[in-house]
Amino acid sequence: QGHQKRLADVESQIKELQPLQMKFTDVYAQLELKTYDLSLFLKRAEQNEHHKLGEAVKKLEEELEEAKSQIKEKELAYKNCFDAVSKLENSIKDHDKNREGRLKDLEKNIKTIKAQMQAASKDLKSHENEKEKLVMEEEAMKQEQSSLESHLTSLETQISTLTSEVDEQRAKV
Repeated sequence: QGHQKRLADVESQIKELQPLQMKFTDVYAQLELKTYDLSLFLKRAEQNEHHKLGEAVKKLEEELEEAKSQIKEKELAYKNCFDAVSKLENSIKDHDKNREGRLKDLEKNIKTIKAQMQAASKDLKSHENEKEKLVMEEEAMKQEQSSLESHLTSLETQISTLTSEVDEQRAKV
Protein backbone atom coordinates (compact mmCIF):
# COMPACT_ATOMS: atom_id res chain seq x y z
CA GLN A 1 0.00 0.00 0.00
CA GLY A 2 2.87 2.38 0.81
CA HIS A 3 4.46 1.64 -2.53
CA GLN A 4 1.21 2.02 -4.37
CA LYS A 5 0.62 5.36 -2.69
CA ARG A 6 4.14 6.46 -3.65
CA LEU A 7 3.53 5.23 -7.22
CA ALA A 8 0.29 7.20 -7.35
CA ASP A 9 2.15 10.35 -6.16
CA VAL A 10 4.85 9.90 -8.80
CA GLU A 11 2.27 9.31 -11.53
CA SER A 12 0.39 12.48 -10.52
CA GLN A 13 3.64 14.45 -10.64
CA ILE A 14 4.38 13.01 -14.09
CA LYS A 15 0.91 14.08 -15.27
CA GLU A 16 1.55 17.60 -13.92
CA LEU A 17 4.95 17.84 -15.62
CA GLN A 18 3.91 16.35 -19.01
CA PRO A 19 2.52 19.63 -20.42
CA LEU A 20 5.73 21.42 -19.31
CA GLN A 21 7.84 18.72 -20.96
CA MET A 22 5.93 19.05 -24.20
CA LYS A 23 6.28 22.84 -24.08
CA PHE A 24 10.04 22.44 -23.39
CA THR A 25 10.39 20.08 -26.36
CA ASP A 26 8.59 22.58 -28.62
CA VAL A 27 10.68 25.52 -27.40
CA TYR A 28 13.90 23.50 -27.78
CA ALA A 29 12.98 22.52 -31.34
CA GLN A 30 12.28 26.19 -32.13
CA LEU A 31 15.63 27.16 -30.62
CA GLU A 32 17.45 24.65 -32.82
CA LEU A 33 15.61 25.96 -35.90
CA LYS A 34 16.42 29.57 -35.04
CA THR A 35 20.09 28.66 -34.39
CA TYR A 36 20.30 26.96 -37.78
CA ASP A 37 18.62 29.98 -39.45
CA LEU A 38 21.11 32.29 -37.74
CA SER A 39 24.10 30.25 -38.93
CA LEU A 40 22.74 30.31 -42.49
CA PHE A 41 22.19 34.06 -42.26
CA LEU A 42 25.75 34.60 -40.95
CA LYS A 43 27.20 32.50 -43.78
CA ARG A 44 25.22 34.50 -46.32
CA ALA A 45 26.31 37.75 -44.66
CA GLU A 46 29.95 36.70 -44.76
CA GLN A 47 29.67 35.94 -48.44
CA ASN A 48 27.96 39.24 -49.03
CA GLU A 49 30.14 41.82 -50.84
CA HIS A 50 29.36 44.48 -48.25
CA HIS A 51 30.69 42.26 -45.46
CA LYS A 52 33.83 41.54 -47.45
CA LEU A 53 34.37 45.26 -48.03
CA GLY A 54 33.84 45.95 -44.33
CA GLU A 55 36.49 43.37 -43.43
CA ALA A 56 38.88 44.88 -45.99
CA VAL A 57 38.30 48.36 -44.53
CA LYS A 58 39.00 47.07 -41.00
CA LYS A 59 42.20 45.43 -42.20
CA LEU A 60 43.30 48.61 -43.99
CA GLU A 61 42.56 50.69 -40.88
CA GLU A 62 44.68 48.33 -38.76
CA GLU A 63 47.52 48.54 -41.29
CA LEU A 64 47.20 52.35 -41.31
CA GLU A 65 47.44 52.50 -37.50
CA GLU A 66 50.48 50.23 -37.57
CA ALA A 67 52.10 52.41 -40.25
CA LYS A 68 51.41 55.54 -38.16
CA SER A 69 53.01 53.99 -35.10
CA GLN A 70 56.04 52.95 -37.19
CA ILE A 71 56.33 56.51 -38.53
CA LYS A 72 56.30 57.87 -34.97
CA GLU A 73 59.01 55.38 -33.98
CA LYS A 74 61.13 56.33 -37.01
CA GLU A 75 60.71 60.05 -36.26
CA LEU A 76 61.78 59.47 -32.66
CA ALA A 77 64.80 57.43 -33.79
CA TYR A 78 65.71 60.19 -36.31
CA LYS A 79 65.46 62.84 -33.58
CA ASN A 80 67.63 60.77 -31.24
CA CYS A 81 70.24 60.27 -33.97
CA PHE A 82 70.17 63.98 -34.83
CA ASP A 83 70.67 64.89 -31.16
CA ALA A 84 73.55 62.43 -30.87
CA VAL A 85 75.23 63.88 -33.98
CA SER A 86 74.89 67.44 -32.68
CA LYS A 87 76.33 66.39 -29.31
CA LEU A 88 79.28 64.72 -31.05
CA GLU A 89 79.88 67.81 -33.20
CA ASN A 90 79.85 70.04 -30.11
CA SER A 91 82.17 67.61 -28.35
CA ILE A 92 84.59 67.69 -31.30
CA LYS A 93 84.54 71.51 -31.30
CA ASP A 94 85.14 71.61 -27.54
CA HIS A 95 87.86 69.00 -27.88
CA ASP A 96 89.67 71.08 -30.50
CA LYS A 97 89.39 74.20 -28.30
CA ASN A 98 90.51 72.48 -25.11
CA ARG A 99 93.13 70.29 -26.79
CA GLU A 100 96.07 72.59 -25.99
CA GLY A 101 95.04 72.94 -22.36
CA ARG A 102 94.53 69.21 -22.02
CA LEU A 103 97.91 68.50 -23.60
CA LYS A 104 99.60 70.87 -21.14
CA ASP A 105 97.80 69.25 -18.24
CA LEU A 106 98.79 65.80 -19.46
CA GLU A 107 102.44 66.90 -19.86
CA LYS A 108 102.42 68.27 -16.29
CA ASN A 109 100.95 65.01 -15.05
CA ILE A 110 103.61 63.07 -16.96
CA LYS A 111 106.40 65.18 -15.42
CA THR A 112 105.08 64.74 -11.90
CA ILE A 113 104.65 61.00 -12.44
CA LYS A 114 108.22 60.76 -13.80
CA ALA A 115 109.53 62.61 -10.76
CA GLN A 116 107.58 60.25 -8.50
CA MET A 117 108.99 57.29 -10.42
CA GLN A 118 112.56 58.57 -9.99
CA ALA A 119 112.03 59.10 -6.27
CA ALA A 120 110.50 55.65 -5.98
CA SER A 121 113.43 54.08 -7.88
CA LYS A 122 115.89 55.85 -5.54
CA ASP A 123 113.97 54.52 -2.56
CA LEU A 124 113.96 51.08 -4.14
CA LYS A 125 117.74 51.19 -4.68
CA SER A 126 118.34 52.27 -1.11
CA HIS A 127 116.06 49.50 0.14
CA GLU A 128 117.86 46.98 -2.07
CA ASN A 129 121.25 48.15 -0.71
CA GLU A 130 119.93 47.89 2.84
CA LYS A 131 118.56 44.42 2.06
CA GLU A 132 121.96 43.29 0.68
CA LYS A 133 123.66 44.72 3.75
CA LEU A 134 121.25 42.88 6.05
CA VAL A 135 121.72 39.64 4.09
CA MET A 136 125.50 39.98 4.42
CA GLU A 137 125.17 40.71 8.14
CA GLU A 138 122.93 37.66 8.49
CA GLU A 139 125.51 35.45 6.74
CA ALA A 140 128.30 36.88 8.94
CA MET A 141 126.19 36.18 12.04
CA LYS A 142 125.55 32.62 10.88
CA GLN A 143 129.28 32.07 10.31
CA GLU A 144 130.08 33.57 13.69
CA GLN A 145 127.42 31.37 15.29
CA SER A 146 128.80 28.24 13.66
CA SER A 147 132.36 29.17 14.70
CA LEU A 148 131.15 29.85 18.26
CA GLU A 149 129.31 26.52 18.30
CA SER A 150 132.42 24.69 17.12
CA HIS A 151 134.52 26.58 19.72
CA LEU A 152 131.88 25.65 22.35
CA THR A 153 132.10 21.97 21.45
CA SER A 154 135.91 22.11 21.55
CA LEU A 155 135.73 23.82 24.98
CA GLU A 156 133.30 21.20 26.21
CA THR A 157 135.62 18.43 25.12
CA GLN A 158 138.54 20.27 26.75
CA ILE A 159 136.50 20.65 29.97
CA SER A 160 135.67 16.97 29.95
CA THR A 161 139.36 16.05 29.44
CA LEU A 162 140.43 18.46 32.15
CA THR A 163 137.76 17.10 34.47
CA SER A 164 139.00 13.59 33.85
CA GLU A 165 142.61 14.74 34.51
CA VAL A 166 141.49 16.43 37.74
CA ASP A 167 139.82 13.18 38.76
CA GLU A 168 142.98 11.26 37.99
CA GLN A 169 145.12 13.74 39.96
CA ARG A 170 142.76 13.46 42.93
CA ALA A 171 142.93 9.74 42.73
CA LYS A 172 146.73 9.95 42.79
CA VAL A 173 146.63 12.37 45.72
